[in-house]
Amino acid sequence: MDPNGVDHLENFVDPFIYGVCAILSMLSVLGILAYSIKLKNHPKASILEKISVSSGIGCLFWITQILFYTSLHFSVSPDVTNLLYLPAFILVIFFLFQFIGSRKAGQTGHSHYAKFCIYLTCALLAADYAGFYPIYKGQMDMNFLLIIICATIMVGIVFSGAQLLFIVLDEESTRSAMYWGLVGSILIGSALSVFPYMVILSVLSVSDQHHPFVLLPYTIGLISMAALEFIPSYYSYRKLNVKKEEYASLYQNNLDAVFTLNTKGIITGCNRAAEILTGYIEKELQGESYLLLGYSEQINSLYVTKAVAGEAFSVDVEIKMKNGNPLTVIASIISITAHGRATGIYVILKDITKIKQAEETIQQLAFYDDLTGLPNQKRFKYLVSQTKIPYTLVSISIVNLQSIEELYGERAAAEVIKAAAEKLKHSMPEGSILGSTDPGIFSLALFGKKPGELNSSYFYALEKPVCYKETFVNITAAAGAAVYPEHSASHEEVFKYASMALNVAKNRSNSKHLTFSNELNEHYHRELYTENELRKAILNEELTVHYQPKFSLETGQYNSAEALVRWIHPELGPVSPAVFIPIAEKTGLIRGLEKFVLRTAFLQMKQWKQIGYPFQRVAVNFSHYHFYDDGIVDTVKEILELTGLDPECAEIEITESAMIENKEETISKLNELKKLGIKISLDDFGTGYSSLSYLQELPIDVLKIDRSFINKINTSKQSNAILSSIIAIAKDLNLEIVAEGVETKEQLEFLEALHCPSIQGFYFSPPLPPSDMAALLTNPIGHK
Repeated sequence: MDPNGVDHLENFVDPFIYGVCAILSMLSVLGILAYSIKLKNHPKASILEKISVSSGIGCLFWITQILFYTSLHFSVSPDVTNLLYLPAFILVIFFLFQFIGSRKAGQTGHSHYAKFCIYLTCALLAADYAGFYPIYKGQMDMNFLLIIICATIMVGIVFSGAQLLFIVLDEESTRSAMYWGLVGSILIGSALSVFPYMVILSVLSVSDQHHPFVLLPYTIGLISMAALEFIPSYYSYRKLNVKKEEYASLYQNNLDAVFTLNTKGIITGCNRAAEILTGYIEKELQGESYLLLGYSEQINSLYVTKAVAGEAFSVDVEIKMKNGNPLTVIASIISITAHGRATGIYVILKDITKIKQAEETIQQLAFYDDLTGLPNQKRFKYLVSQTKIPYTLVSISIVNLQSIEELYGERAAAEVIKAAAEKLKHSMPEGSILGSTDPGIFSLALFGKKPGELNSSYFYALEKPVCYKETFVNITAAAGAAVYPEHSASHEEVFKYASMALNVAKNRSNSKHLTFSNELNEHYHRELYTENELRKAILNEELTVHYQPKFSLETGQYNSAEALVRWIHPELGPVSPAVFIPIAEKTGLIRGLEKFVLRTAFLQMKQWKQIGYPFQRVAVNFSHYHFYDDGIVDTVKEILELTGLDPECAEIEITESAMIENKEETISKLNELKKLGIKISLDDFGTGYSSLSYLQELPIDVLKIDRSFINKINTSKQSNAILSSIIAIAKDLNLEIVAEGVETKEQLEFLEALHCPSIQGFYFSPPLPPSDMAALLTNPIGHK
């Protein structure tokens, strides 16, 4: 058929076949978009899968192309070489999928986007024109104007279609992506369905190029192109509105106060949180300078140097609310930029009052004592280390704090510490630094003062009794001092020296206020050395036990012995019990030492019984520290079982000091020991505070009169009367009596005249090792 003779559409093309072609075009485009969405979600699809899908869609395009040829009522000369263009369709689609799968689509710059669209346009134009050439080569009459129009429409469709493709790929919602993909498939399919006719009409000779049937394909192509162009614009418009709504929601619903400022610092708007925070409404703030909320030199400088320059920063500032009250906030300044320059400022204010309060609480907990509110050791050392002025550092301790806690409870001990802190606060000179550096220990830095200049009231004030629940609690205080920089140029060393002086002072029976010196340093380190050596001696059982016998004036025989520990050090030589016993008590070594003495003495007593010595009992001294040990009774039981000694052959000696600090607990433990059959002896009677009152309360069997009374025999009538009264009272209470420290015949005769039953002292025998005891017992001195 001659295209010049076409009067009706049915004479130009078969409408049914065209309809099928249009549907196939839409399905082909939909297939491309659907698989593109799949590649977006699963970009690691295999090459084989892409080739398979490309082949299917390519065949669909190729079939559509063939059907276009058969739909025309023109005389044509088909050529089997048209089959060769099937691979071309497949390759074009495959490269398209590769491009999408590589994540370049929709994520590239303008140049890559343009290259992609030009590549696709050229591929489609080449495929159509090359595909028609073998069929219509004998009838071709190129109309370059129509070819340009055809290419222009194709470019518009490809660029708009590609933009739609990128939108679909960028869409987060799969449902929305499929919706826009379906709309796009219809429009692109419609455009592609008329594109072959535009190509034919641009290469075939048509006399009336203004005939409606000639213009119809171009009209459909232009409408499809316009619709495709509209979709991305509409989509972008919708997206922009959503972003605006999201931004408005973020802005207005932000829990923090947000202000918008121009580059001159004028407030242009604020959110609801800003109104609540400041008390102003938005209209009151608009047009006002940010200085309305309070001037800060720091924020003003940063605003000029950073905010306007486009830099973001945060700073803690204090603003003024509408009611005039100050408020601490953290201000985050964020520049609003467009086209590379600042167009405004966001100021976000966050109320950090609670954070500041929490920081202050943490600061208080980290650097201050919770009980007294004074700087703790870390804070005190820091404060003192910041000065270069000479000062005296005094460490003050409540020595009997543990006893107070055990007698009255933790709350009483806490009240004593608080009261002591208050006393020191009120007595310390202005400019001094006071800290609570350990439980019950205070450190006081006195600037410009030497130890000799210190007012003793600092310390004596602490020893005034503290009233707790209508009970007056006595306090014993000790103090050690060191001078900066006289004793050391190191603050840490001065702190150590003051603590060293305090430790020595605490163990002194007389003055408990000491200043560090080289002699004290030597004494302290000697004591440390002695402690370490004593620890090793107890562990390796390098100590020995000597025994001082007790002589009965009634029978004229030795009737018992007192076990006394001795230590001969390989370097120090004989170490006096008066030296190492207090060290053992202070360091807790007394428990191990006492176990050793108990075990040794009990084994020795059992051996003496087997030999037939006249000793009835062996006595072992107990330190008052043992009565703070809940397991002391079990320890004695264990050693009795281990040695096999009859409990009636054992005697425990205690001093009145054990009663003074821990009376009820001591009596309870003594009763338990007595139930085992062990005799209880009260040593050094007469040296305590209320000696006579204890005789009725204590479960004692033996009363040992202190040597201080023995030494005063015949020195005065009063001394003789006291000694006579003690012996008389003990006899009335049915207690055994031992006079210790007897060294002269005069003392012996006086005691004999008072009918004192037993004597102990150097007059009869010094403490002896077990090997010398046999000679003593085989050669008794008799009754002189």
